[in-house]
Amino acid sequence: MRVKFILYLVGANVLWAGNYLAGRVLRLSMGPFTLNAIRWIVSALILLAIASYRGEHVPLRREWKAFLLLGFFGMLLFSSFTYWGLSMVPAGEAGLLSGFTPLAVLVAGFLIARDAVRIWQWLMVAVSITGEILLLGGAAHGPGGSIFGALVLICAALAWGIYTALGRRYRHRFSPLVLTAGAAVWGAIPSAVLGIGNMATHSMKLTVGSALALLYVSTMASVVAFMMWSAGVNKLGSGTAAPYLNLLPVFTALLAIVLLHESLSLSQLEGGLIVVAGAVGAGFSKPVPNSLKKTPTSMPE
Repeated sequence: MRVKFILYLVGANVLWAGNYLAGRVLRLSMGPFTLNAIRWIVSALILLAIASYRGEHVPLRREWKAFLLLGFFGMLLFSSFTYWGLSMVPAGEAGLLSGFTPLAVLVAGFLIARDAVRIWQWLMVAVSITGEILLLGGAAHGPGGSIFGALVLICAALAWGIYTALGRRYRHRFSPLVLTAGAAVWGAIPSAVLGIGNMATHSMKLTVGSALALLYVSTMASVVAFMMWSAGVNKLGSGTAAPYLNLLPVFTALLAIVLLHESLSLSQLEGGLIVVAGAVGAGFSKPVPNSLKKTPTSMPE
């Protein structure tokens, strides 16, 4: 059963790697905030339909504060900053910058969800971060790179860490589907406002390829990936899930080579192997005993 949820975490990263490539391609067809608005409007409708089909009620009105908080960090800030950064930074480099995300998840997990993390998991995170350093050191910063774009992507990583920790804290109140659907609905509202404003400066120019990319980010990279990630985090905890985000740079770089014809140096390949080793090692460490876990005494409303 534990292996199943580990595969969920890995699969979510594969789908999110594709999201980086799609976001880079779609920068030529629409503004980043318009893209994010369309993504989450479509995704919210799909998630609500799935919840209704399964007979799960999404308390959008009663729990609007919780869902708005989740949607603000996960769907608005994280996704908007990611697409904004991708409009300035190549997909491969953007994927490498996602290596900051596990640190954000661990810190937010301690502060918000009060997750306990074993020393072994910390060591494996250190191994993964070592791989990230090699990846970043071997990255080719061409003329398409942008320091400001890199900073935007780092802010996206911080937002994702908060979203993950909040989702972990709400795990006893909502199923992964209800949590994702509620956050998507309330996250789509401010995203739509920002997206409409973005259309004033970025006109939309859809092609067959960009339409398919838009369909991908609205389904596979949103509905499927977010549900897989939520299920994995709820079952295994933030401490175990965090190192798996180190797989994202590896998958993104490999897909960028194959699909976008970007380059990958030897040092990047070596760093990627170290990242994988750290993620797998942390995932197969023994769970923290229940007696050592700290459970929140109250849940935010």
